[in-house]
Amino acid sequence: MKFELVKKVPIVEIDGKKCFVDTGRSCDVEKVGLGIQRFFGIPELYVAGTNWLKRFTKFNYSNSEITTSDDPVLLEGGETVSLVRRRGWLVNMTVGGVEGMYYIDTGAAFSYVHNLSTQFPMVEVADECGWTKGHFKVPVRRVPCEFAGHPFEILCGDANDNPEYVPPEGVIGYDFFNNFTVAVDRDDRKMTFVKN
Repeated sequence: MKFELVKKVPIVEIDGKKCFVDTGRSCDVEKVGLGIQRFFGIPELYVAGTNWLKRFTKFNYSNSEITTSDDPVLLEGGETVSLVRRRGWLVNMTVGGVEGMYYIDTGAAFSYVHNLSTQFPMVEVADECGWTKGHFKVPVRRVPCEFAGHPFEILCGDANDNPEYVPPEGVIGYDFFNNFTVAVDRDDRKMTFVKN
């Protein structure tokens, strides 16, 4: 299905409902609060979490397309890595020189890690909106990353500046999916990817 990026978050239509796809939430399709509807500028907005996704899901931001199926979804010429499932999906990568497991989150326009070094250049003050804390602003920095030997950059804030809950592992958002086309097999806990 085709999606539209609104504030760097994929918006799809499911059964006539506008939904943003959020791999950081383990829910089906649920209506969001007025604050989030206003933030996105979409009345009657819903969220589609990982429970809505089928076993196999491919995210192709280059083609503005999400494919989710009970049958395998192929990604020609891809590399495969292990995936950890908790409330979302975790993969191993290095963020700002710190290697660890990080959540990859389609619902996050910006990434957030704990205790982000101030050595990285600040590039903007981002408008954000959380599930419980409403609208807020947060400084974001350009941070080098490496995933499975592939370098890329993210716009990242310090979790300490974000009044919403950020898990200890941190979240890596839009920039990950913009840099990599990924196909997830959630049952076998594998992710195949190609660098865009």
